[in-house]
Amino acid sequence: MGNNTKRSNTAIRMMTVAYIRLFVFIFILITIVVVTTVSYKLVKSRVSDADRIIVSLNKSDIDSGFDWSHWKKNSTIDTNNTFVFVKRDGNSFYSAGTKAFLSKAKHETVVFGISKVEDGNFYFYRTKKYRHIQYAVYLGLNEVFNTIKTLLVSLLLILTIIFAGSLWFIIQLARKLSMPLHNLSLAVENLNIQNDIDSQVPNINEPAEVYILSETLKTWLTNLQKQNNREKEFFVNASHELKTPLAGFQGNLDLITRRGKLHPEIVQPALNALNKESKRMQRLVNYLLEIARNENGITEKKMTFSAQDIVSKVTCDFQEDFKAKVKVRVKKDFNIFGSYDELQQVLRIILDNAKKYSGNASEILIVIEDGNITIIDQGQGISEEDKPHVFDRFYRGDKTRSNVQGNGLGLSLALQFANKNNASLSVSDNIPKGTIIRISFTEK
Repeated sequence: MGNNTKRSNTAIRMMTVAYIRLFVFIFILITIVVVTTVSYKLVKSRVSDADRIIVSLNKSDIDSGFDWSHWKKNSTIDTNNTFVFVKRDGNSFYSAGTKAFLSKAKHETVVFGISKVEDGNFYFYRTKKYRHIQYAVYLGLNEVFNTIKTLLVSLLLILTIIFAGSLWFIIQLARKLSMPLHNLSLAVENLNIQNDIDSQVPNINEPAEVYILSETLKTWLTNLQKQNNREKEFFVNASHELKTPLAGFQGNLDLITRRGKLHPEIVQPALNALNKESKRMQRLVNYLLEIARNENGITEKKMTFSAQDIVSKVTCDFQEDFKAKVKVRVKKDFNIFGSYDELQQVLRIILDNAKKYSGNASEILIVIEDGNITIIDQGQGISEEDKPHVFDRFYRGDKTRSNVQGNGLGLSLALQFANKNNASLSVSDNIPKGTIIRISFTEK
């Protein structure tokens, strides 16, 4: 029930209801203002007529011989439906029909001198006394009420025509404005039902708000498609990379099982190969777990430490593990605010790559200067063709893939860790030979 109500509250319906309410309010307001103003003017005009009648009578000599017919005929004021009563020196004088009007009609004062007679008509009653003469005038208000009635009917007719035309226009306008949003809603609804992120979002140019919404949705879908493609590619590549050590495991185990007893000399090399493949698999699994942690927004505790401190720690451990030649040059030390463990990983991955592609005899130089840690090796270098892709997952250049073992995840993970800690990675050539990877920290 609640959902049906929400679905029925469309933009067209809401705009139509709002317009009807506004129109009714304006209609009532206009009617009250116009009718009140016109009624006031008309009644005021009749009041003025009554005063002028009394003034004209005061200038005349009212007696039994007064010719009421002549007065009525020559009066500049409309005296139709007008009754005059004059009282002078105890004598009463009546215009034509006034005596019968006063004797037969039952008068009931309504408001402001307006009287209602039992025949249903309304009259304005005005009385004044000049010296010893009392004047009383009854002016019929039928013409006033007829005018107001005609005005009301005309207003109703005109405003009804305006309302019908405006309502049609409002509905058409509401449809035009809401149609793009309706089409966009259908596209999102189909996306939700079909669960297909390749669904197309309609092109919408106006209104501007819906255009911005549609473009944002397109961008979101594009990014979602890219993310989905990356995930598919990631799983395919991860499966492929896992197959290699598993195949090595299986091959060496089969070798030991089938020929180990007859040829004991092959057991130790096979175990060494198993150990190597297990380490390779362990490294790959660790990378995959770290990538998953990063994408799930899991962050390590951040702290402040010096660049020289973390470089010294990583360099010391790295030299012990790999017997590599690493030289550190401190031009200007600086403080870093970030995850100590994650930035250790960044440095270790870059050093590991430098050693793999340089050889054990080659020296690796680390330069610390304000805001940057630069790792310089003298290895094979990276081709211009491969440079844009070195931080892509599972990417390995043709030469390195065939010559050096790896899974193509290290630098990708290093970039993720660097970005999480307000740092960026860049690659350039070390002239005449080798590669330079620079870690640049930004203050935040």
